[in-house]
Amino acid sequence: RVEAPIGSRLRLVVYDVQGRRARTLLDTEAWAGRGVVRWDGRTDDGARVGSGVYFVKLVTPSDTRSVRLPLVR
Repeated sequence: RVEAPIGSRLRLVVYDVQGRRARTLLDTEAWAGRGVVRWDGRTDDGARVGSGVYFVKLVTPSDTRSVRLPLVR
């Protein structure tokens, strides 16, 4: 769960284990209410990524969080 003031910047990015950006899922202002963000296992340019461990990083004005995300194809 993440709370951020409406209008503050939210950025949600997927990285591979080498720290390379695979996909930017969200880069926008916060909105009211709840939201769900899904990743289809593709890069920003539409290429499918391989099985492995990825990290999802969420950056808000007051917090930065990372979550480990295993992807199995």
